[in-house]
Formats: sequence, structure tokens, C-alpha cells
Amino acid sequence: MKHSVWIRNLLVATFLSSAMSMGAVAAYGKDIVSNKMAVPLKQAEQLMKQGKYAQADEAIKEAQAIPNASPYEHDIITQLQIASAVKQNKVDVALAGYTHLLSSSRLTKDQRIQTMMAQASLAYRARKYPQTAQYIQQYFKAGGDNPHMQTLLIQSYFLNNDFKSALNEQQNQINTELKNGSVPAETQWQFMVNCQQKLGDQEGLRHSYMQLALHYPKPEYWSHVMNSLVSAKGMTPQVELEVWRFREQAGLLTTADQYMTMAEIAVQAGLPHVGKETLVRGRAKNLFTGNNASRALRLEEYIGKIIEKQKQEFNTQLSAARQEKTSDALFKLGYDSFAGGEVTEGIKIMQEALAKPTTDRNIASLEYALAEQASGDKKKAVTVLKSLTGQNVPAELASLWLMKWQAK
Repeated sequence: MKHSVWIRNLLVATFLSSAMSMGAVAAYGKDIVSNKMAVPLKQAEQLMKQGKYAQADEAIKEAQAIPNASPYEHDIITQLQIASAVKQNKVDVALAGYTHLLSSSRLTKDQRIQTMMAQASLAYRARKYPQTAQYIQQYFKAGGDNPHMQTLLIQSYFLNNDFKSALNEQQNQINTELKNGSVPAETQWQFMVNCQQKLGDQEGLRHSYMQLALHYPKPEYWSHVMNSLVSAKGMTPQVELEVWRFREQAGLLTTADQYMTMAEIAVQAGLPHVGKETLVRGRAKNLFTGNNASRALRLEEYIGKIIEKQKQEFNTQLSAARQEKTSDALFKLGYDSFAGGEVTEGIKIMQEALAKPTTDRNIASLEYALAEQASGDKKKAVTVLKSLTGQNVPAELASLWLMKWQAK
């Protein structure tokens, strides 16, 4: 982000405007500069206009040496010191001058905020990033609300290698914009990605790429989204299965091995009917040929035996599942029954399960929504998907499905 022009204009406006002229200074009622003090101050001002800053500094020192200066005169001297220091790139002198000026009780709230803004901007331009962050924090505490200052704060944290603070502040800025109904700029999400990569925050990285794909759909963002979902650590087989399901819907499953892997994951998740239907779709694409034919056949036979056993024990399993503390097993029975063709009964069991405590409500809600959509109730499916919250794989998948359905 380039802020140099804005910062330079701010500094010029703060110190070299007509308000700095001695004529304007003397126009404020009781704020009068004595005749003795006016001589070196006017001289300093004129020398600065001519670019003779070293000589202007001598005139300022002469003014400082005059005894019994009023608080107002001290403020004028400080402002001239700052203006001269800024022009000579004496950053430390200028920053100290700002701090001294801010201690004055004569400043109005607006003047104080404007001065804080100029101080922080100068520190940023001088690459004094820790000081910049400190000054900007003081600026906001004083009531400042210029969005450029929040951007400078974010950049200061980042350039000082404080990536966590930069990330948090950028997230705050994004949250504010979302709350106000605006879509954050693409560069803001890209900045989040940059910080998260440096912090090794894989979960946050998935979320940021998800937002980029949603608001600024580009092939590279979609690629990152799917790759990050597939590589997410700690996923249960049930969550992993839904990642594979979306990959299939996105046209990313093209090999026999991929379909068989998805079927195996379904079995691991306790959803054999889902595994069976996965193999059916793979076979419909004529993928199970050559060396893959025998493996696919063995897997189909294995899944068939699991389904047969489950069919024989279904009522017993259903009764036992209803007695458990969580509804995890009950939900899986309903979801798998739905996949096996028992649409009405499957949805009824899933609804029963969702009315009870569950280990991961998000994944259960996601699968229930997909079942409702498949049965024809897209409106209910959309409502359920929108209820998923947090930065987690099921919630991100819900956003992906919503976008996919809206695109149709």
C-alpha cells in the first residue's frame, strides 16, 4: 500500500498552512505574541519559506531564549520547531516536538487528533514502526476515526514482523466493513493470507481463501480452497467425506483411485450406503477398468457385506443409538438410510438426532442440509447451511455449497 503522498500532504497541511503565519497567530483575541517575541518568530517563518532551515533554527533558538514566554508563545515555538525539523528530516526532533505539543492544554480535541495523526504519519514515513503503532493507538483512544490510520497501524505491525497483531487488526477492519454491509477489498483478504502464511495458521488460511473465492472468484483461489480443505489436519472421516463430496461436485474427481478412496472414507465414517453410491457413480464413468477392475469389485463386495449386516441389525442399532448421550450414531443411521433410498425415514431420523446433543453439530447440519436439498427442499437446505458458524471445514463447505446453488 502506498501512503507516502497522503502522509506528505498531511504534514504540509498541518505545518505549512496559512494558520502558521504570524498574522493568523495574532488574530486570536487573548492569544497575543509579544512584540519582542514576534521578531524572531516572523524571521524564522520567513527563513523557512525561503528554505533556509538552519538559519530558521537559529531564529527559533533566539525566541526560546526570551524569558517569560506565554503558553501560547511556547506552542508557536514548538510548532515552528516541528515544521523545520520535518523539512530537514530530523525525525526524532519532530516527534519529540509533537509529544511536547500534545502536552499542551490549549489544544482543542480536533487539533489534538490532527496532531496525533501527523505524528504517527511521520513516524511511519521514517520506518519507526513500533512508535507508529503506539502513536496510532493513542490517536484512536483520543477519538480519531480516519480509516487511513487503521491501515497504517496494520502495516506498521506487519513491517515490524508482528504478524499476529497485524492479522487481528486487519480482521477488525474487515469485520467493521462487513457489519456496515460492504465487501472488503481483495487486497485486505490477500493481506490476511500473507499474515496467516507467516504464522503457519492453516485454519485461518483456509477461511481467507474461502472468502477470496466467494467474493473474488478466480481459479487460483478455488485451487487453494480445495487443496487446503483436503490437507486439513484432524478431520474426522465424516468431515473428510464431505470434502470429497464437494470435490466431486466441482468436477475434481477424475480417476478410479479417487472414487475408491472416497468410498473407503465413507465406510470409515460409518456410512456404507454412501460408499456404495460413490462406487456406482465411478462405475458410471467407466473408470473401473484394467487394473482397477478387480480392486473395485472387491471393495463393492466388502461394502455389500457391511450393508447386509447393518440391514439385519438396523432396529437393534437404532434402539441403542437412541440411548447414547450424543446423537452421533443416531444421525449416521439416518443419513446412511437416506443414502440407501429410505428418504422419508432417513430425514426423520436425522431430525430426531439434531434435536439432541451432538459432538459436531456443524457436520451433522451440513449433511442434513445436503439431504434436504437432494430430496427437493432447497429452501430448507439453504436455511440450515446459513446456520453453520465458525472457521471450520463444515462451515466453509456450507459456504461453498451455498455459492454453488446460487450460481445455478
